[in-house]
Amino acid sequence: MTQLLDIERALLSTTAVAQGLNLTEVKKLIKAEANAQKSKFTKSLALGKAVAQAHEWFKSDEAKQLFAQSGVTWTMDDFAQKVFGFKKSWMMKLIKASAVEDEKVARFNKLCNEAEANGLTANRTIAGLNEWVKATNENAEASAEADGDGDGESDGESTEASVTRAKAILTLAFKGQEMGLEHNVALRIDSEGKLITTATNEQIQFVLDLIKSTLNAQ
Repeated sequence: MTQLLDIERALLSTTAVAQGLNLTEVKKLIKAEANAQKSKFTKSLALGKAVAQAHEWFKSDEAKQLFAQSGVTWTMDDFAQKVFGFKKSWMMKLIKASAVEDEKVARFNKLCNEAEANGLTANRTIAGLNEWVKATNENAEASAEADGDGDGESDGESTEASVTRAKAILTLAFKGQEMGLEHNVALRIDSEGKLITTATNEQIQFVLDLIKSTLNAQ
C-alpha cells in the first residue's frame, strides 16, 4: 500500500471509515486482481515457450518440405494467425519473452512485487518484461560506458522505474576519471521527472559546468 501518514493510517483504521470505504472488500479484490495478473503472466510465459518451439519447427527444412508437398504456402503472418489465432507482432513478443533467462524473469517479478507493495501499478505483462529487459540492457551499456569496465551491471533503480512504466527520457554517461573525478558519472531522467544516479551533486554539477563551458566555446 502507498505510504501513509500516521494520521491517515489512524483515520483509515477507524471502524466508521473502514466500513464506509468498504476497505476489507476493496483490499481483498485488489489482492485477487494482483494474483490473477501474476497467474496470467506465468501462463503467458509458458505460452511463449510453446509458441517459440512451434515457430522454430515451422522454419525448419522438415516443415518446409511437408508444407510444399501439401501445396500449402504460408507467410509468417499466416502462420501466426492460422495456428495461434493472433497477429505476428504478438507472436514475436511472446517468442522474445520466452528467451529471457529465468534469473531475469525472477528479478522482474520481484520488482513488480515491490512496486505493488508500494501501491504502484506494475507492468507485469509480456510487453512489460520485454521493455524492462531492453531498459536494463540500455542502462548496463550506459553504466559500462561511464565506468569503462564493461561489467554490464545496472544499478537496479532505473530497472525498477521501467517496471512501473516510467521511461527514460535522458541518459548521460561521463568518464569522469579521465577528467580528475574519483568516479565516472552515469545518470538517467525518466518520464516522471525522476533523476536516477549514484553520482553526487558535486559530480553532476562538474559535468554540467563542463557541458556549459564547451557550448560557450563553440
